[in-house]
Amino acid sequence: MKKLILFLFAGMLLTACSSDDDLPNPDDPSNPMTICTIIPVSGTISEPTLWESGFVYVINGSELSVRSLLTIEPGAIIKIKNARISIYEEGKIIAEGTAEKRIVFTSLADDRFCGDTNGDGSLSQPEKGDWIDLDLHGTIGSVFKYVDIFYAGQTSGGNNRAVTIGWEQSAAFTFDHCRIAHTLYTPASSSYAFLGTSAMKDANVSKFTNNALYDNGRPIRFDTFYELDPSNKFHNPENPLIKNSHNGIFLNFATNGSGLTVNWKHTEVPYVVDYVSTMQTHPSSTIHILPNVVVKFTSPSGALQSYNGNVNLDPTAILTSFKDDANGGDTNGDGNSTTPATGDWAGFRYTDGGTNYGWLQGPNILYALN
Repeated sequence: MKKLILFLFAGMLLTACSSDDDLPNPDDPSNPMTICTIIPVSGTISEPTLWESGFVYVINGSELSVRSLLTIEPGAIIKIKNARISIYEEGKIIAEGTAEKRIVFTSLADDRFCGDTNGDGSLSQPEKGDWIDLDLHGTIGSVFKYVDIFYAGQTSGGNNRAVTIGWEQSAAFTFDHCRIAHTLYTPASSSYAFLGTSAMKDANVSKFTNNALYDNGRPIRFDTFYELDPSNKFHNPENPLIKNSHNGIFLNFATNGSGLTVNWKHTEVPYVVDYVSTMQTHPSSTIHILPNVVVKFTSPSGALQSYNGNVNLDPTAILTSFKDDANGGDTNGDGNSTTPATGDWAGFRYTDGGTNYGWLQGPNILYALN
């Protein structure tokens, strides 16, 4: 296995720890009092490579293409500026940190980890959007455990993301005990801290557990039939008041849910159906909307359709408007600027596939036109 051995030394400024994030213990290399050797990296990783603890790996201004196995040790720090890491089909990253020695992907200006790597003292501070994203282009088997991904989301292709899952049919990866935070948000159509795409539909293949997403805009988007594990959090575990400005689970339109069953069961934040037509479940698929779940609809023409009863709505679950702050919080992130009203979405439709169809009513179906 190849080890990067280009060592550059820079003057380090010792800085105090910030309380914005829960930081590792003082003996960890990610503590700002620890001086790390700087290793600049760029170009393509085309053979098995190891990034070691005690070093800070700097990607500055250009894409790093991973086309082989990149193994990252617990405690390694990666700082990035105006660049992204792209993992292609023939490559993968195995980044398995520990609770005591987390692996950190962050801004080059983030002095909390390995000190003042860019050597400018206190002249620069990390900002949302300092780097682009981790882009998984169909990679099979990449693993991120106890990994922090901070200050990503620089605009690329008109969108802002910290992690992007490719549109390929197979999306085999693991994200476990990770923190994704401080991602730049704009109202762009594809601005999400974690974009799962429609390829993220099988929780046994796309493993996403025990993660925390906070201080982002829209935190996550994936396929309608992906079952999100309730171990995931949408707040800072160290400070539950720090959430996301548009705190919700955003769903892709399910173009083919044939034979699939999903339980919408997360109750910390609402599920958001944010497209402009009826979400028609396949006749052989089933959606269970479980107790105390909130589902919000963003469009006046948006609706949910049950085919012969294959969408099961628990009596304590709520279907409502995207503007309804009383149920599920301020998901559209506008404070008190908007209020919900009848007609904000079309409603809950049932059909037998023939002439028998209509709209379901109930005390837990709010602000629908029908």
